[in-house]
Amino acid sequence: MKTHSSIRAQNLAKILLTKYIPAEQINRKFSSLELKGTFEEKIMLEAYKSLGGLHSFPEITFEVPFLEFGRFCVLLDESIHFNRYRARTLRSSLYEGLSSFPAMKYRTYCRNFESECMKVGASNSFWTNTESEYQFGPSQTSGDLGLSGSSGWKLMAFKDFLIDLVCRNRKIRLLRISVWDDLMVQNTLKRINELLVSPNTQVAEQLLKYVDRKVIGLYADDF
Repeated sequence: MKTHSSIRAQNLAKILLTKYIPAEQINRKFSSLELKGTFEEKIMLEAYKSLGGLHSFPEITFEVPFLEFGRFCVLLDESIHFNRYRARTLRSSLYEGLSSFPAMKYRTYCRNFESECMKVGASNSFWTNTESEYQFGPSQTSGDLGLSGSSGWKLMAFKDFLIDLVCRNRKIRLLRISVWDDLMVQNTLKRINELLVSPNTQVAEQLLKYVDRKVIGLYADDF
């Protein structure tokens, strides 16, 4: 099973694998071209333009590092994924039809934790690159979110949106877990961001219960 490279994602995978059976059925290559000519194309282009996209149709293809368990897939959203650009995509009509996805909560995280995103996202590898500048134009100086801001952050936000949209189109049930969600452990609320650094048995038990509840919610969405 392919996983993210971060320690938190690795620990999440280890916990989930104690209960769920891994699968390797989904094509992890996602492309905007899948949406051409579909109902979702308009929704995609609206999000792209809201980020300042430069082209009439963005041709973007990338690999998605799912944790796949047959009936559903999991992605861990870490701090780099919560900022003003992701918040723009979360206003899309797409999320009005996804009752299992907490879009309002995610938008709140984007407002409240952008400073945490900046701690890792101001580095050149995240802030700007050739692909992001091709799609969204030049970036401001690293750390400056005024005017054109960060093309790298815009591209990450758009890819996150594309994942959600393509999953909807392919009828893939995707569970996103945010590092800013809380879990009750030993009568204390703690962020998943903290708990996944070095999870003990109690953390693992609570996280599995949390995922169980979320998986049930995934089936409330009508595909």
